[in-house]
Amino acid sequence: VGDHFSPRTHIQTAVLEANDGDALTAKVLSELFSNEKKLIEADNNGELTPKGLNKDSFLYTYFNPTTQTEVRGLSSIAVMIDKVLRSHPKLNVPLEKANDEQVKYAIHTVLTSSKSEIIENVISVNAISEQREVLGEKIDWWISPAIFITTFSDNEKLGGGVYQVGISSEPSVLNKEILDRKVQEILRGEQKTYKLWGIAIDVNLESEEEGIKSGTYITFTVIAALAIMGVALRSYWAVALTGMGLGVLIIWLKGISILLGIKGGLVNDMIVPIAMISFGVDFAVHTIRRIQQNQLQHSIDHFPFTSGMIGISGALLLAYLSNDIAFMANASSEIESVIYFGIAATIAISSAFIVLGIIVPLGFTIVTSKFPVDTDKSKKGQITNLISGIGVAIGTGSSVIVMIAVNHLIGALMLFVIGLLSMSRIFIRMPKKVTKTIANDVNTVTAPMESPSNKFVQIITKLTHYRIITLSLFTFVTVFFTWNALKLEPSFNVEDFFDPDSDLVTGLDKTDIHLGERGGEPGTIFIEGKAESPEVIEDIKRLLYKLSENESIGKNLDGTPAVFEPHLVTVLEKNTSSTYVKTKIYETDGIKITDVNLDNIPDSSQGIKAILQYSIINGVRDDTGKVIFTAGRVKDNTRSNDSSYSTRINFAIPGTRDLQKTSKAWDTLNEDIEVLKDTKNISDYGVTGSPFTRKAGLDATTKSLQLSIPIATTATFILLLVFMRSLKYAVVTIIPILLVVIWLYGTMHILGFGLNLVTATIGAISIGVGIDYSIHMTERFREEIKTFNNREIALKFAIQGTGIALAASAASSIGGFIIMAFAPMPMFSSYGLLTAAMIAMAFAASVLVLPSLLLIVAPKSTS
Repeated sequence: VGDHFSPRTHIQTAVLEANDGDALTAKVLSELFSNEKKLIEADNNGELTPKGLNKDSFLYTYFNPTTQTEVRGLSSIAVMIDKVLRSHPKLNVPLEKANDEQVKYAIHTVLTSSKSEIIENVISVNAISEQREVLGEKIDWWISPAIFITTFSDNEKLGGGVYQVGISSEPSVLNKEILDRKVQEILRGEQKTYKLWGIAIDVNLESEEEGIKSGTYITFTVIAALAIMGVALRSYWAVALTGMGLGVLIIWLKGISILLGIKGGLVNDMIVPIAMISFGVDFAVHTIRRIQQNQLQHSIDHFPFTSGMIGISGALLLAYLSNDIAFMANASSEIESVIYFGIAATIAISSAFIVLGIIVPLGFTIVTSKFPVDTDKSKKGQITNLISGIGVAIGTGSSVIVMIAVNHLIGALMLFVIGLLSMSRIFIRMPKKVTKTIANDVNTVTAPMESPSNKFVQIITKLTHYRIITLSLFTFVTVFFTWNALKLEPSFNVEDFFDPDSDLVTGLDKTDIHLGERGGEPGTIFIEGKAESPEVIEDIKRLLYKLSENESIGKNLDGTPAVFEPHLVTVLEKNTSSTYVKTKIYETDGIKITDVNLDNIPDSSQGIKAILQYSIINGVRDDTGKVIFTAGRVKDNTRSNDSSYSTRINFAIPGTRDLQKTSKAWDTLNEDIEVLKDTKNISDYGVTGSPFTRKAGLDATTKSLQLSIPIATTATFILLLVFMRSLKYAVVTIIPILLVVIWLYGTMHILGFGLNLVTATIGAISIGVGIDYSIHMTERFREEIKTFNNREIALKFAIQGTGIALAASAASSIGGFIIMAFAPMPMFSSYGLLTAAMIAMAFAASVLVLPSLLLIVAPKSTS
């Protein structure tokens, strides 16, 4: 459709709801009429021009066949009523000075005339009428709680193309949304007698604004994650350096994405960077934790980074590679945005591995060995560490959100300043007793965490003593979540993405109330072929009949299907029945149009072609030559190509906010167009439109998720098998991943979430987090069992080291994402809530289930 048709006009529809329950009153229509005149004046002054375009007039002047007049940019009941009030002999008054009786009389006059559709098509489905006597006549006194106003702007001036409701970064789409908002603002005016909402006019602008509003919560997410990490590791330097590392990670992600030409968007610009906080903190916590343990065990002459990295490098590298596999599995998707998500997430993981898994721990080792501010146990030192840590966390969080949502350069400068300030602790003079030996100081700091009798270790080891019971219990839990996960269905509700109180959602709600089944979101059937063939026309007529019987298509007030004219058959029928048109064709081309069977379709291919060519140039006219549809209206839906014609049939689909209704419409419409399947002279045909492209995107997302999870799981298992060189350890390590995915999707269904792009993204992340946690636990256990030659002791030390590090990592991530759950934008709040739940599940699977599995497969003793 986009290749063959570029509409002349961009159409914006608004719903007006009266404050007193009746929009057909003098006060309401007068206020609207006044605001419409202000709109035209603003357009004359170039005030509607979107930023970045040359100052111009954008309202489109079109010919209205019903009134046989040219109209400037608006299709409004107020304009029509003003004309009737001024011209009717019983009224003779402008709308501004009319009373309710005069207005109701004018409305009755229009509704009983041939121009009744002007009002019938714009009043609410909840409108009612009653008989009253006005100006000495019995009239239908109409009351409508709402009316619809349509604005037409010049599509080419705004960048052209076919506008579809959905997320896009195309300049032409944003230009249209900016202009539509300006139109909405002017038509609203002071809103003394009514409230007005544009219908789905600003999806991208609303998304951007709600994302910025949620930025505060994203900032708090970073702050909370760093703060909890600082408490868990009891280190100012861990907070400061990790905070700087997160900032650098965002810079790397943005820079590499630009270099590789990865398209931006809400997922890649917001979701991926936020998700990487969890992975980044995880890399940092595990490595720094291992370094702290080595600082405890070795003298100051020993460089703990080397021994720490030797101990954790295998698990760290394996976790990194498995994460890459999990995200790159999304490259199997058919959706560009999902593929870009996989690539962007892989870039972020690689950056996190280098920055937070290697560089930050190295910096931590150097700084803590020379400037051990963490070990200053004086009251002044503790207060200084606390205030400094909070300051660094706040500064880092602020710079991260500025880089993500506002300006990369400003955010980077903020991060640089915060980095300098955080390093100022180096110049604080330390007490001599603090700097004597690092080993003793670190022992003081970390000893409480190393106690083998702590409750955490006791609880986990106790569970492994009853591992058959433990595993049986989690098996029953998993069966329950599996049952719920299988019932999870795709959904595309606007409330899942946008604030329910936003103008965008409110406008759609009001539309559902006042438009009902009478109209809806546009759908299109595209047909290309030799339209001059009688067989083609006959099959298109059969298609139109099927559409008239299709329950998924909206219905007009008179019960006829909401199929928009002029389509190809309408053009042929009206011009074939027009004496004026047939005469003109004969005079110009010498072709006599015949219609022996009186079906208003020419009998020959030559006649059909002549009518079509005339219509594209001159429009549709009646017997007197009066315009019914202009040539522009005809060309909006029918175009002549080199050797064929392209045409489209547009219709309204109500209830497209409900995915089930959209799916039903898609299925029934595809059944209807089967009548064209065997038509010889049709080369291409199909169903399209905004609701169906959204559905196709969601279907492809679901398909990619179903494909990527097995791919990621299988590839990760092979990786584990190669690295671990043990089938049994590879199997037990992969089990927690499957548990996390099942638990997560079961929880989604229980909490009422549907499967969409955001929740599918969380599913991909869950594989990465799940494998990350389980690899660290398995590798540490294997390391310790080599040392102690006893699986119970090895498990206890693995839990003391890696288990507590996992707890710190999980706590910091969960604390941060729980805060995001309070964001005003549902997309971010649901993302925060589900991600926090997913991390908790990954932690639970790794410390509650995996240890029992490890004891089952581990030998009782090793040589």
